[in-house]
Amino acid sequence: MSKLPDPTKSSPEAKAVYEKIDDARGGHRYPGLFAGLSNYPELAEAFSDFGEFLRFKGELPADVREVAILTIASQYKASYIWQTHLPNAEAAGLSPECLTKIQNQEKLDDEPFYDRVQQLVNVFLSRKPVPQSLQDDLIQVMGLEAFLQLAVVINYYQMISGLIFGFEFSLGKNAPDPFE
Repeated sequence: MSKLPDPTKSSPEAKAVYEKIDDARGGHRYPGLFAGLSNYPELAEAFSDFGEFLRFKGELPADVREVAILTIASQYKASYIWQTHLPNAEAAGLSPECLTKIQNQEKLDDEPFYDRVQQLVNVFLSRKPVPQSLQDDLIQVMGLEAFLQLAVVINYYQMISGLIFGFEFSLGKNAPDPFE
C-alpha cells in the first residue's frame, strides 16, 4: 500500500496549506486527498482553487453538479467521493430516492434532466465522443457555459478518483463504505 507523508508533520508550509484547504471544506480533517496533495503546497492550492471554482462559482447548479459527482462515485465505487459529497447532494435538494438510485447505478427515469446528466457522465467515463443530440439537449436546458462546466467537473472527478485509488486515500477506518 502506498502512503504519502502526513503534511501536518512534514513542513509548516504543508501543514498551513492543508489546514486552509480543509477549513474551506468544513474542517473535517479528512486524511485523504488534500492531506496527500498538501505535501506539494503550490500544487494543492492550485488544485483546490480549481475545484472551488468548479463547485461554487460559474454557472453550474449545485444539484446537477452533485448528480454528476455522485454518479462518478457510484460508477467507480469511490467511497471517499460519495461520503464527502453526500451532504452537498442533500443540501442541493436531491431526494433520498434519487440518491439511492444513483448509489445503485439505476437510471433516473423520473428525473429526465438528471438522467441526461448521468448519460453525459457515462459517455466521458467510457472515453467516447459526446453525442451531438445529448450535447444539444443539455445546452438547451442549462446553457453552454454550464454545460462546459459540467463536462470539466466530470473529468475533474475522474482525476480525483484516480488519485484516491492510486494512493488509497480513505475517510478513515471508522467510515462506512456505501458500496459494500
